[in-house]
Amino acid sequence: MQDAPHLSCAFFANLAGDIQRFSMTLQQLIVFSQSQQKRNAFLLKALVLLVFITVWIDYFFSEVQSTSFYLSESLLFSSYWLLFLPLLNLQWKITSQRPMQGLLYAVLATVIHLLVYPALVWLISKCLYGHTFAYRQTFEYGLTTYFIKTFLIYGLSVAVIALIRASSPAFKGDDLPTGIQEYKTTASISRGEPADSSYFLASLLVPDTNNTITRIQIADILYFSANSPYINVYHPVKKYLLTETLRSLETRLSTNQFVRIHKSCIVNVEKVVSCRSRLNGDYDLELCDGTLLRLSRNYTAGFRARFHRHTPD
Repeated sequence: MQDAPHLSCAFFANLAGDIQRFSMTLQQLIVFSQSQQKRNAFLLKALVLLVFITVWIDYFFSEVQSTSFYLSESLLFSSYWLLFLPLLNLQWKITSQRPMQGLLYAVLATVIHLLVYPALVWLISKCLYGHTFAYRQTFEYGLTTYFIKTFLIYGLSVAVIALIRASSPAFKGDDLPTGIQEYKTTASISRGEPADSSYFLASLLVPDTNNTITRIQIADILYFSANSPYINVYHPVKKYLLTETLRSLETRLSTNQFVRIHKSCIVNVEKVVSCRSRLNGDYDLELCDGTLLRLSRNYTAGFRARFHRHTPD
């Protein structure tokens, strides 16, 4: 422990580097929010960092107060931070779909967190430690030490999600529940009415090279294809990768301009220059850049209706 000052300097130097690497613009935050894998990786690194900070603070106070420091116990009680990973992910899903329930979930998540935390400490100590920490003892400790902190974190995450919703084109039209949006859009199309353009994306923010974010116009895109867990976005300039499902993206694309031609492909009808039968029910579509795509027989009727709408008489 005599090298603690040197270790603390190195720790804070590494911490500053992590903060610099994790700092992001609003556009980068939006892209992170669209990728569950990136969100989880970012959250896990941040939470592990908080565990190390907690352990270091425990050690610091033990030195100041001349008390014993037990690394194993400090790590055990730092498991409080790791519970944020599943609960914040669940909060993202609920708040993204039902924004009005964000504050309610923040309260509920705080209660769940403070109830599960002592159970986790009890379980780990019973299985791995010589001494088992009583549930009530840890619950009272968590309530007095972490209550305000826990509620502030879940409350702040509600504000962050609201900011992302307000700034991201990916959430255009999400003020209504998803089911109502799809019903309203589908109903207007079935009646032959033009769908409200406010429901549809005008542009996309996509990850580009050198950790940059590029905005591309939806009208310029040739087609989308599924490449789980990504979507290939084919643009005249280059191909981009977007972390989303083709099904969720389809609900936010103009049905007058984009149509599914295969279970794993959506094409921009305005980019199709010719349609040639394969004599087996399928068709070959040629795009303006020479790309050939297969039109499945199951999607022929929908494509024809939109293709003829964009073809001069």
